[in-house]
Amino acid sequence: MKTFLLYLFLFLVGCMLGYGLEALFRRFVSAKRWVNPGFMKGPWLPLYGFGLITLYTLSNLFISFLPDLPFYDPLQGRGPNVCDLIPMAIMGVAMNLLELFAGLIFVKGFKVRLWDYTNMKGNFMGILCPVFSVIWFALSILYYYAAHPFVNHLANVAYAFMFGGDGIAANFGFIFVLGLAYGIFVVDLVKSLGLFSKITRIARDSGLLTRYEELRAGVRMKKKEAGERFFASLPEKVKEELEKHEDKPLVPPELKQKINEALLIDPNKADSAKENYDESGRPKKLD
Repeated sequence: MKTFLLYLFLFLVGCMLGYGLEALFRRFVSAKRWVNPGFMKGPWLPLYGFGLITLYTLSNLFISFLPDLPFYDPLQGRGPNVCDLIPMAIMGVAMNLLELFAGLIFVKGFKVRLWDYTNMKGNFMGILCPVFSVIWFALSILYYYAAHPFVNHLANVAYAFMFGGDGIAANFGFIFVLGLAYGIFVVDLVKSLGLFSKITRIARDSGLLTRYEELRAGVRMKKKEAGERFFASLPEKVKEELEKHEDKPLVPPELKQKINEALLIDPNKADSAKENYDESGRPKKLD
């Protein structure tokens, strides 16, 4: 039970950290705007929760069950060596399988595409692609060498905080807060799996959704006008510098075109990631 509660804590941490990373990635890389990267309304992505506990478990299993091999363990004074290729390869494969299973569940079961690799060369059902498979392997290596010592320390501190240094006294306040967080998580999960679409349909039929979107459009317009007024109030030299760099792309167009030609099936196709979200930033149902 104690180990189960520890895994619940790590799962929740992974869900929330993953949500933040995905939201930033979609804002600045893929969708170019703020969207909800998950199917739930709250700030959590279960895929990353499962990913964190998978990496955490595999890292500890190799150290615990193969003690004769000198795996990387800074706490024991062991640095990187060739034996680390074994856990890193298995962790990379595990993360790709996790993405595959999660993608199949959402695309086939819930008819929602939370990520879209359909325009990437070598993709499988738009769920897996070579580029992001390599990224998963790279993240596994980064976790193994850079993050795992800290995650392991966090797990030990959380375990001691929940159950006391001697493993007997329990901190029921912390456990209660963890249970409360999971209560919110479960309610969000249940609503997101079915009730959200029903509420949206009722709101659309009653006209509430239209009024809501009009209100959002009005708020966006007010924000835009406020930004324009703020820009107009700046000194002329500051405005000149901002205008000079406003349209300057971060990546030169020629280099970006070459990268797109190397990675994309159709380099001129519009970004399909933007097509998978509605105006409110929620994932759309597939046709």
